[in-house]
Amino acid sequence: MKRVCILIAGLVLSASAAAQQSNREGMWEFGLLLNNLSSESLSSSDGASIDIDSSTGYGFSVGYNFTERLALSGEFSWNSPDYDAVLISDDLANTPVEISHELDVYSLFFKGTFNFIEGPFTPYVEASFGWTEVDSNVADSPPVTGCWWDPWWGYVCETFYSTYSKTQQSYGAAAGLRFDFRNRMSLKGSYGIQETEASKASGDASLEVIRVELSWLF
Repeated sequence: MKRVCILIAGLVLSASAAAQQSNREGMWEFGLLLNNLSSESLSSSDGASIDIDSSTGYGFSVGYNFTERLALSGEFSWNSPDYDAVLISDDLANTPVEISHELDVYSLFFKGTFNFIEGPFTPYVEASFGWTEVDSNVADSPPVTGCWWDPWWGYVCETFYSTYSKTQQSYGAAAGLRFDFRNRMSLKGSYGIQETEASKASGDASLEVIRVELSWLF
């Protein structure tokens, strides 16, 4: 919460330096973002569980401003949080197995945004829907080695691994502040919740998301 307050205060101070009218309507925008995902713990009825650490990731977005207030966009982001998991072996004793590793989390969202003010500085709300792929980075089968002739390196052999991964539906909502600079750059900061379905867990994964985005209008 402290980071959110600092982010909001910075945007408010920046906004006090400008008084020009916004000109978002009918313009595209491309953004680069940082997003911080909170930690989460999930468990299943058979005793398996996972504890996921918080992490900071990256992403980009492309959107179109239909009016000063209404915009639609697409966003892709990725995070790599550490995790500790307890797995239940498929044997007569149901022996638990503990592992510590790093997840790769990829998210693709489509977002609708509503700006409350037709001006360079405005609070906004947004709703999102999309898909999240979670890769455990744990091999689900023996490795496969392939070899080929490379025009530069000669005869090359590489070993490839298939890992446990799954893609699930995700949705979320957020509220934030936006400031449009004079040079068609924009700074946005938001706080929201991202829900991702977890079919075998006792509940869906619910993550707090703090996001900072720098974008360009064109």
